[in-house]
Amino acid sequence: MNPDSNPHLISVPFGSRIQSVTSARYFWDNNRVADEQFVIVQWTFEGSGIFVREGKEWEVPPGHAFIALVPEDSRYYFPKQATKPWKFSWINFYGPVAISIIQSFQKSFGPVIPLPRRSVAGGMFLRLAEHAEKRSFQDIYEVSAACYAFLMEWTRQLSVPTHEKRDRVETVTAMCRSRFREPLGIKELAAETGLTREHLTRIFTAKMGISPGCYLRNLRVDAARQMLTGQETPLKEVALRSGFPSVRSLNKALTRSHTP
Repeated sequence: MNPDSNPHLISVPFGSRIQSVTSARYFWDNNRVADEQFVIVQWTFEGSGIFVREGKEWEVPPGHAFIALVPEDSRYYFPKQATKPWKFSWINFYGPVAISIIQSFQKSFGPVIPLPRRSVAGGMFLRLAEHAEKRSFQDIYEVSAACYAFLMEWTRQLSVPTHEKRDRVETVTAMCRSRFREPLGIKELAAETGLTREHLTRIFTAKMGISPGCYLRNLRVDAARQMLTGQETPLKEVALRSGFPSVRSLNKALTRSHTP
C-alpha cells in the first residue's frame, strides 16, 4: 500500500543517514518534473550548503535543515567558495499529510529551520533516515507512525514560545564552563543553540561584552594559570588539561588573554 491509496499515510522510500559532498557539481533543481509531489528535508551536520527559493538565498548551517516541495521554484547546492565538506542527512517524504505539514512549516518558519543535533526530533530524524537508506520498514503503518512522531516532535520544538526557551547565551556559557577542556569550538556552540555562527557571536557579544571564542579562551587560560601557580606540572600537560592543543597555543593565549 502506498500513501496515494490512503491520504493519512506517509512513506519514506529514499534517504541517507550521512552523506558528504565536496564538489561544486553537487547541484539540485527542485523545479524539475516529478511523477508525484514529495518533500525533501536535508539536515546539516558539518559545513554548510546553500538553499535558494523564489530567488532568495539561505545558508544551511549545522543544526539546521532546509525543507522543499518538489516541484517548486527552489534549488540547493554546495558553494564553490566552501573550504569544508558539507555533511548532512536527508529524507524524502511522500503523502498528502507530510506535504501539508511541510507547507505549514514553510509558512510559519521559512525554508531553513533549526533542528538541533542533540534534540529529540534530531534523533528521530536520524533513525528514520537510516530506515529509509536500508529500506528496513516492512509495514506502511509502522513507517507512517514513525514519520508522524518525528513531524509532531519537530512541530512541538518549533512551537515552544520564545520566552519559554532557555536563553541561548546562558546555554553557551554553561556549555563552555562544562566542556572547555574538550576540543570545543564556535561551530559546536552554534549548532547546540540552533543559530548560525554569526548570529550567535552577535547576540553573545551584545550580552557578555566579549565574543564566545574569547569567553572560551579565558576559561582555558584561567584553568591553566591555576595549574601553573605553585605547581611543577609540565607545560604540555597543563595545555592539554586546560583545553589547548599545544604548548604554543597555550603561550599565545596567555599573552592575549582577557582581550575581546
